[in-house]
Amino acid sequence: MYTLDAQQQNKVLDSFQRVVDKRDSSLICEDLYNHLNLNCNFISHLSLQGFREYYYGDNFQEFFEQFDRRSPHSQWREAPGISRKFEDLNEALIDYASSQDLIL
Repeated sequence: MYTLDAQQQNKVLDSFQRVVDKRDSSLICEDLYNHLNLNCNFISHLSLQGFREYYYGDNFQEFFEQFDRRSPHSQWREAPGISRKFEDLNEALIDYASSQDLIL
């Protein structure tokens, strides 16, 4: 498990909101990447740069849908390994994504 103090958790949430608002995976910070990869069952794509590149442009919708409760692709519905320690943070990510009308 990748641990995050309160300041890092705020940074993760801020980065996520910026990424969603700008629809730009190149804005994913290292703490957000590590949290998604190590605490939330995301595939690492070998590096932060690989992760950013994978979800860039046309693939951004795939990234977004994994957080949107309305999406059948939401990985949060059945992901068994999500750490309870980050339940509040993860819920904030989901709430933010689910409140957005993201149409690319």
